[in-house]
Amino acid sequence: MASLSAAAIGIIGECDPQNLSNTLWSFAVFVLGSSPLIDSFAAQSLSLISDFAPQEISNTAWAIARLVYADETLLAALASAAMRKLTELSLQDMTNIPWSFANLSFHHDPLLTSIASAAIANIAAFGQPVSAPMLLWTLWKASLPATCLSLFDNWSVGNVFSQPEPFGLMLMDNDWWKDVGWELDLLNRMQNVLPIRSVHVALVKLGFSPSLPMNSLHPGLRKVAQLVDEVEGEVTPGRPQDILAACEHFAKYKGQWLKVAGLEKAEILEAGYNMRPLQAHELIMEFGVYVGYTAVRLGAMVADSRRCIGAISLEVSPVHVCVARHLLDLGELAHVSEVKSGQAKDALPRVSEELGDQCVGFSFMDHRGTIFHQDFALLEQCVLFAKRSRFVADNTLNPGAPVFLWIRQYFCTGGSASFTTQWAITEFLSDHEDWTAVCDIGL
Repeated sequence: MASLSAAAIGIIGECDPQNLSNTLWSFAVFVLGSSPLIDSFAAQSLSLISDFAPQEISNTAWAIARLVYADETLLAALASAAMRKLTELSLQDMTNIPWSFANLSFHHDPLLTSIASAAIANIAAFGQPVSAPMLLWTLWKASLPATCLSLFDNWSVGNVFSQPEPFGLMLMDNDWWKDVGWELDLLNRMQNVLPIRSVHVALVKLGFSPSLPMNSLHPGLRKVAQLVDEVEGEVTPGRPQDILAACEHFAKYKGQWLKVAGLEKAEILEAGYNMRPLQAHELIMEFGVYVGYTAVRLGAMVADSRRCIGAISLEVSPVHVCVARHLLDLGELAHVSEVKSGQAKDALPRVSEELGDQCVGFSFMDHRGTIFHQDFALLEQCVLFAKRSRFVADNTLNPGAPVFLWIRQYFCTGGSASFTTQWAITEFLSDHEDWTAVCDIGL
């Protein structure tokens, strides 16, 4: 990639708009690109922007968002070019371009208003499995709640959503509003699409007893639903260790492997927590809750020691939020553990707002390795790491978080991770090697 970058800079004067956008897009796929390359291509794109076709505008916007290149001059030029070719933009262009701008916190009200109006006028066309969630998040991020709510209302009633994330976005937004009636409505709509019993339990606990829909369970949720049944049938409420044992038994003997941090990984977590005692104002932060296995373990550790505020888990899927809360309630750990819906980039600022700076004394990432480094940077930007905080990241070899390990190993200066150790262990109930990274922050 370095050789390609050097060669591309050398012939940049010969590049047309398609060459420019395709090359930037290719580097952005790998989240790679030196500053000279991006600067050169951005300058050349700016000089040729009037010749850009809709696809080239869209690809360039997506690439600089992926590379986190917030050049306001280029962004404004791309927005103006998109406005001039508004009638030529495809559905994908009309979701990718504003999504890219929202990721860079760049606002261009005329473009976004035009696209929002087009979406309202043609709800069915925009209500596609990929474009609808992207556009909802973009409108939410751009602070256009009325349009966002209108589209969500139409799409959720019309059964456009087959995935849980749009419901999670609205539930996360409601965490600020704290409107119980709207939360009930959201959970009920989600249950109609994804009828898993943990969502039904969440509704019952809020005082509403809807009937369980008779439509078949989403294939991706069958294993989770079976796990919940297994745990409920085997454990005595108030015994977290029994819940952990039931999950492990299910994974080992029911032929239903679970991607959870058990065995040696659990030992690393418990040792990390015990070797760095948390203070009264600190908490544990977990990224990615899945079925709540580790949330139960962390909650039990906090309940036993009572040394800190508690544990907060972030999860993008609201179905898994409901499942994890269900297991935490079975373990009688809701007083020390909380599961919040939403992406880390959207939910972390609220953690800072509610609990203050330097509140995270211990954190664990087990969600998506390709963004570990981004979410780690968010913790730093929100000033959430406490002094001498300990940070654990799972699955840093397989499926892999190479950028995270590279940054932590070679660019750990100042307030960043000062010491990182990779533990080579085996995956839970498997024989293939995996790495768990342990970082000590700001030694």
